[in-house]
Amino acid sequence: MIRSKTPILTLAATALLTLSSLAMAGSGADKAKAQPEAFSTPLKLLKVYHEVGNAGGTAIPAATITQYGSTQTVNCTATAGCYVMVVAEAQVAPTASEASSAICLRVDGVSTDNCPFLTRVPTTGFTSFSHRGGVSVTTGTHTVTTHVYTSVASALHNFNTEVRLLKK
Repeated sequence: MIRSKTPILTLAATALLTLSSLAMAGSGADKAKAQPEAFSTPLKLLKVYHEVGNAGGTAIPAATITQYGSTQTVNCTATAGCYVMVVAEAQVAPTASEASSAICLRVDGVSTDNCPFLTRVPTTGFTSFSHRGGVSVTTGTHTVTTHVYTSVASALHNFNTEVRLLKK
């Protein structure tokens, strides 16, 4: 007997949408994402901010977008505006079961790309994952924060964030 795969595909699609909405939960700002901008002309590097740390197993609550590291303040002095590029890495260890994970990059409290899922974190050992994103900003002062998300309660260990301020 041949059975339709439609119900299975429908269930899989529903599960994926549910998980995606969990990663974006926690702040309305993530839903109003900034518009990433591609560029084909060279940009001039103005400043680099780099932070390396160890959170020592700080708890990450299940299904909660949790800020880690310092808030970086960047000052764009270019009249045409600037581009903020962030590369962030986090090392986590789930406490109960396998977890979906995401790193969220926010500029002025707004997600650069809706916190995409990055990898599945197994229950054995530590998993490091990274994410890169960027967004155009206007002349003036802006804040940059990094956040981590795991679908089950986890612990944050080492992290590393690099923020680059580039002139358009």
